[in-house]
Amino acid sequence: MVAILKKSVYISAGALIDQSWVLTGADSLFMIRETTRFIRVRLGSVNYKEGGYLTGIKFFEIHPYFDDSKPLFDVALIKLPEPVRMTPSLNPIRLQKRYRDVIPTHFTVTAWPRRGRNTSGHKESLEDIKRRRLLSVTHLHPLDSEQCSDDLDTWVPDFNNKKLIMCLEPPINGDPCERDIGAPVVLNGILWGVISSWKSEDCDVDGDSIFMSLVSAVEISSWIHSTIHAHRWTKKHTIDYDDNFI
Repeated sequence: MVAILKKSVYISAGALIDQSWVLTGADSLFMIRETTRFIRVRLGSVNYKEGGYLTGIKFFEIHPYFDDSKPLFDVALIKLPEPVRMTPSLNPIRLQKRYRDVIPTHFTVTAWPRRGRNTSGHKESLEDIKRRRLLSVTHLHPLDSEQCSDDLDTWVPDFNNKKLIMCLEPPINGDPCERDIGAPVVLNGILWGVISSWKSEDCDVDGDSIFMSLVSAVEISSWIHSTIHAHRWTKKHTIDYDDNFI
């Protein structure tokens, strides 16, 4: 797990996928290209404010097909200044290499809680602030494939690539308009994807699906591979991974 910070403010979660690379959502970094020097990442700690290993970044790359008006290609890669030293609590996670049509009962999603919308006007308590600094773990269920397709048709007309995105049900009693941006979505120790920030303007009413960008999608997996190995990427580029890719 990686906490991505702007100065000391938490902006998104991420996953260490290589000794020098972090995978996260694109939207949290989309508007701050000119302030890259303010970005920090904390690795190896459940508290994004302290512990573990804190470092600046070398640069980041956003997927070239990301469009912040759509829930597609919402992924970015952060290059660390130097490879991190592996420890029992700090290791890269393996990626799901190929799309699987198997629907599991639930995924494990980890992130730091975002500050909810304060509709009561009450000041946030010290206990709430401390709680948000600690890593949370939730279990989200995949949405029925037909309902997922309907949701995608609503927001992305003519979209037909079911291997690019999976829909997850919002957590019970959670804020329907909050998203754990960049949060790793894991099954059996394998990273399937990261949570997209996208939500509709009517999320309060509609209870939108949570969209997950699948790392096994060829347009994403090949981009990750090309970026890490400093190769030029095109949409037609495909990679047949071996077992030792990452």
